Formats: sequence, structure tokens, C-alpha cells
Amino acid sequence: MSSAIGNRGLNGTTILPYANYNLYAGSDAFLDLEFVDHTLTPVTPTSFTWQLDDLTNDVSMVAATTSVPTSASQTLQIPGSQLVMTYPYIGSQLCQFSFSFTAIDSVTNASFTASGVACINLCAIQTPTGI
Repeated sequence: MSSAIGNRGLNGTTILPYANYNLYAGSDAFLDLEFVDHTLTPVTPTSFTWQLDDLTNDVSMVAATTSVPTSASQTLQIPGSQLVMTYPYIGSQLCQFSFSFTAIDSVTNASFTASGVACINLCAIQTPTGI
């Protein structure tokens, strides 16, 4: 009989309040974003800002980048050239993708700003030469 249950909390693993990605260093990341207001109604942002930081080594990887999405959902592609490990010999590094967006609320018609984070764990790729 297997003790594996679909609920992470019952398996002894914490339920994370943020998205968590595991990627090989140098590979493209595709982040699916859905912009919603306080009633979870999809809204199209008037502005969207994101940045990527290496938390393991306290280094900025991608400076704050601003764009204007054209719909309530967007797939953001971060090129592999921006997902390079600071020190590849350490094996992995924890990165934080943080974002904020401004939109018009569907109920109050007032402008609001929301923010969020996701963690990206970059893993070094072992090569025959070692690095």
C-alpha cells in the first residue's frame, strides 16, 4: 500500500504560497500569468513590472522591466541567456521572480496595484569537462 497522497500537506511537504519552478541554468523559462482583481475577475493591466534576483548570492539578474500586457493572461518568456548561474560550481541557486501590475478594478472602477513572487531554482548542468 502506498503512502503517497495527492495533497502535499499530508505527505509532510509544505504547501507553498507561491509558484516554484526548477530549471536548468541557461534554459528558457515560460511563466503563465493571469491578472485578476479582488473578485478574481480577469483584468487587463495598464502596466506590468517584473525583475529577477539571485537570492543565493544576493545579485540582481534582470533589472526591473516594464511592459503593457494586451490581455488578462500572458506567457512571459525569460530567455536562457538571462538565466545564467552566478557561480555554476555550487550546483544550484535560488532566484526570485517578483512582479507588480496596475489595473482597473471590475467592481469599483478604481485603479489598484497588486504584486507577487515566484521562486526559480536554477540547477547547474553537469558536463563531461566538469563545468
